[in-house]
Amino acid sequence: MLSIKEVSIGTSMSRIFVVGIIPSFLIQAFALDPTTVGYNETWGPAISILNVITGFALLFVFALTTKLFGDDNNPYVRITGTIAFVTQCIFVQDSFAGPLASNSDNAFLTTNEILQTTGTNGPVWALFLGIFTITVLRSSNVNLLPNWGVIAGYGAAILVMINGVGSAFGIIPDAANLIILVLGGVILYPAVVWALGVSFQVSLNQADQEGVK
Repeated sequence: MLSIKEVSIGTSMSRIFVVGIIPSFLIQAFALDPTTVGYNETWGPAISILNVITGFALLFVFALTTKLFGDDNNPYVRITGTIAFVTQCIFVQDSFAGPLASNSDNAFLTTNEILQTTGTNGPVWALFLGIFTITVLRSSNVNLLPNWGVIAGYGAAILVMINGVGSAFGIIPDAANLIILVLGGVILYPAVVWALGVSFQVSLNQADQEGVK
């Protein structure tokens, strides 16, 4: 079980992640010119900052989820949670790649070339993220999650993995891949993260009730 402090941190970080996803999506959906491909000098730094914030918050959620759901009866959660945490660390550390390359006068590669290179981590990140989510949903502590969180979790895990594999091998049309990405990564997965924040609080309430008994 989690301590009171861990529950407080985990709940706050889950909310920060969800709140941070909203402006990031709005910028990319409405502020950027869909006909222009590549790094945007105006909005790129803002998106990078939001990626660091949401990525940092997600690391806390992963760590606490692994601790809460990955007990001795659920070793798969503990192992896949560690893998997801490490993968997320690698993913987040590239968040400033765009601004860094854009502001470098002696860059060997262009900003877009660097972003394409760092973006190659995405498909594997999505695959590990989906696997971790499914192991949590199949753990013995899944009752800590609200029903809507479980449903959203399966939907998000499947769609995120499809998006990762599809984008890597080019087996899904770009239009369909975009729909899958928005539904799985912008709607369903933030719902799962919010539900995990709820589960942290539920675990504390259950521990208090058992203490009273």
